[in-house]
Amino acid sequence: MRDIVKKDILEVMEQSLAALEAEDHHALSELSNHVIHDASIFQDDDSVTAAVLIYALSKMAQRCCDEKISFTHIIDFVQQAHDALAEGKEDSYRDMVRRIIAEIQKLDGRLKLYIEEVLDKARIKKASSMHEHGISMARTAELLGISQWELQNYIGKTMISEQHMGVSAPERLKRAREWFK
Repeated sequence: MRDIVKKDILEVMEQSLAALEAEDHHALSELSNHVIHDASIFQDDDSVTAAVLIYALSKMAQRCCDEKISFTHIIDFVQQAHDALAEGKEDSYRDMVRRIIAEIQKLDGRLKLYIEEVLDKARIKKASSMHEHGISMARTAELLGISQWELQNYIGKTMISEQHMGVSAPERLKRAREWFK
């Protein structure tokens, strides 16, 4: 496992544990987005697995809170996985993550849907980055097997195009109006 990936996973797991203890589902959701972004950048098994784990935890925590289902044993497993990774026991960490995912699947039968969502989101974020670096939207969508519609929808929400123009939206509007006088 690359050191940067390990460091990021450890940090996200610490924040996830704190969010689970505080029953802060919004924080878990935000962490999930962060890890999905990492998975789209690093594209290694550990990043993708961490993204699936945190996303599934966020969905399960929300559902369990709504339905008053206890999953404290899973929080203990997350702590054990964190500790194993912190000690450099990567195989033990991976075994524990598999165990956590199996436990989540027992509590929530929608795990396969969560995995598909994570992979789809990671692909769309990767496509957005490629488009941001100058590859056409059509070509990017084709390369990553997503629709242009999905990519346009994501890019529209991120406002990436406006960040790189160097000119604010009101200034662009003003210039456009001057052209058509």
